Amino acid sequence: MKRITLKAIGSTMLATTFMLTIAMPSFADGLPAPKDTAAFELTASKAMKISRVTGASREGETVPNPNETHTHYALTATDLGIMWDATSDNGSKKVMVAFGDSYDDGWGGFGGGGNGAGWRSNLLAISEDAELSDGLTFSSMIMNENKAGYSKEIISSAHNTSGSGDFTAIPTAGVTVGTRHYIHYMQIKNWGANGRWNTNFSEIAYSDDEGQNWTKSGAKWGATSKFAQAAYVKDDGYVYMFGTPAGRFDSAYLARAADQDMLLKEQYEYWNGTGWSKNNEAAAVAVVDAPVSELSVVYNSYYDKWIMTYLNENQYAIVMRSSSSLTEGWSDETEIVTGAEYPGLYGGFIHPWTNDGQDLYMLMSEWGPYNVFLMHAKLDVGTPDHNLIADPSFEKQASGTISAPWTLEEGKGGIDRATLSRAGSNNVWLRNSAGWNAIAQVVDVEANTEYLLTGFVKTSQNNNAGYFGVRDSAGGILKETKFERFDNYSKLSVRFNSGSNTQVKIFTGMHTNGDTWIQADDYSLLPVDTAPPVITLLGGAAVEVPLGGAFTDEGASAVDSKDGDLSHKIVVEGSVDQSIIGTYPLSYKVSDSDGNAAVPVIRTVKVTGAEYSVSGVSFKDADGKVIRKLPKKGFVTASANVRNNTGAAKTITLVAALYNKKGEVENVSGVTKSLVSGAEETFIGGFKMPGNNSGYILKVFIANSLNDLQSISDVAILN
Repeated sequence: MKRITLKAIGSTMLATTFMLTIAMPSFADGLPAPKDTAAFELTASKAMKISRVTGASREGETVPNPNETHTHYALTATDLGIMWDATSDNGSKKVMVAFGDSYDDGWGGFGGGGNGAGWRSNLLAISEDAELSDGLTFSSMIMNENKAGYSKEIISSAHNTSGSGDFTAIPTAGVTVGTRHYIHYMQIKNWGANGRWNTNFSEIAYSDDEGQNWTKSGAKWGATSKFAQAAYVKDDGYVYMFGTPAGRFDSAYLARAADQDMLLKEQYEYWNGTGWSKNNEAAAVAVVDAPVSELSVVYNSYYDKWIMTYLNENQYAIVMRSSSSLTEGWSDETEIVTGAEYPGLYGGFIHPWTNDGQDLYMLMSEWGPYNVFLMHAKLDVGTPDHNLIADPSFEKQASGTISAPWTLEEGKGGIDRATLSRAGSNNVWLRNSAGWNAIAQVVDVEANTEYLLTGFVKTSQNNNAGYFGVRDSAGGILKETKFERFDNYSKLSVRFNSGSNTQVKIFTGMHTNGDTWIQADDYSLLPVDTAPPVITLLGGAAVEVPLGGAFTDEGASAVDSKDGDLSHKIVVEGSVDQSIIGTYPLSYKVSDSDGNAAVPVIRTVKVTGAEYSVSGVSFKDADGKVIRKLPKKGFVTASANVRNNTGAAKTITLVAALYNKKGEVENVSGVTKSLVSGAEETFIGGFKMPGNNSGYILKVFIANSLNDLQSISDVAILN
């Protein structure tokens, strides 16, 4: 039974509970049973790159590239990859995938930006692929009818790059209702500073012919709308639309429309915190605090939870939250992809067909390669780390005066409630011409725990004595960092151990240098993961391999409490040479995303065999003819290939010794040479046979020396 609390119908603001029966999966498939109540939260492992989805594979890239879009669709570079279940005929299930600014072979080589050859503002792919473990494969793309092999722009744009017109039209969300497909897109006016842009408006376009042609509906949201960007989900006869203003630094809001009213903007209802307010976008309140961008929301039937993913620009990571309700109760964030591992990441759009278990598949973009990749993470029941800073972005400050939980520790300061913040609406300011000026907050912590404090500051040009840090309960500095001039919001961080403290005071301040000011925003205090991954060998820790035999490394597995399965990141140091006897240690190492290194695990591979090999032995008479038995008289030579199978250079003596029937040495010939490790040389020696050789035996072998004829190798014999 799926229970979703949505709290009202229409504008009556009455609490209502919808009941919908969902077929839950059988737990016989090996999945752990989720808990029965809504009290639990979800976490996720760090995501692993499964495949490339667009563009050409780069040199050294090992993941599959099933679509080769640069060859088949003239799509070399693009971003986003918004996915939705576009099944309009149950006999033909499909997913639509919408992309943003796209380029053909004329792409400039880094990011988007317009004016490149073959620039199209948006493209659309169709996929019927339900098995994503090996990548996401397209069935087709919507193509240009007049240009063979060329995918077409589906929502037209003037491509006016002046900064005051229709620059480009970027899809942000898609949904299919009945047989009609809808795309919410934002018409970009200009691109601003990193992570910020301006729109003329956002609008819904629709298609009634399976995506071949799209009509702009006229259902629009303005340039300053809270719904400049969107994420759609369908539930119980409604399409719910999460929205964020243009850019990457704002909160997420929620609206909805009945299925049949998707294109009637006046019929939209906006969540106001207690109920739905019809046709009143101004009443919308944040359901998820800033910063939220490139949002994706799906329902997971296995856990009976809503899942959202988005880019948190402050954390430089794609994060996940879960909730039992669309309107409230969203968990804290779990980082699932980090910019440290995938530089220039953004997006994080969830595949709609893989949400009936623990799998979380999503599309991620990377700015540098300006392409899209399929990522995979594992969901699990758990508690995400909670930001210990209360009101971290000052959004709950009700006036221009600093109030609890923040304090003005000393000097002059207040709350900016205009357009000066980094994220959301508010930020704190300090400004004075004398003395120490600082804000602070007392925070409860666990004793003897490692923490990371981060925040963003912007300063006047003359600032030269700013300090960002944390004090202990007695007022002493636990850790601080000095900062000077920052013309733009810049991230500061300190890592500290709480020691015996169960409370600390975080602070940001400055010693003034004349008229000096600081603006600060977006604080975070999170425990640092200090638990290393654990590596487990697959197969034996000690392995023996015969000289020249085959060795296959069975590998190892690695699991981390935060990152999940790290087996694919294990690095093996050392190698095995099956052609040289000896003992070879293989060291298996891995670190998690927080830099915690696992205790290395060693596998010892022992290659066994003789130190020297004697092969290709040949006996010849005085005429150089190969002989199979000893002649009675005449000269006899013996030749052999000798190989040093050890790991060091060796001085080797090859002996050809003639023994009488009593076992006594009658004659001997030998050659002494130095052989480096693994080297093989041909040795030749010989002597004249005595006339009477009845019962004589000729032996060829390696000896310690001509004075010590003890064999230390295989022995070849001629009777």
